[in-house]
Amino acid sequence: MRDQEFTDDDRETIRRGIAKVRGAADWLEAAIDTGHFTLDEQLAQLLKGD
Repeated sequence: MRDQEFTDDDRETIRRGIAKVRGAADWLEAAIDTGHFTLDEQLAQLLKGD
């Protein structure tokens, strides 16, 4: 991505994608630790992008 220029909209879109990945990874880590694999409402909303 060297020499790549991003608009403000590009950066925001990338940040939203990173937040989704981070949220999913946090949920998965907690699910592994607790054995509770029900998709919670917050994560579902995050993944939908609402």
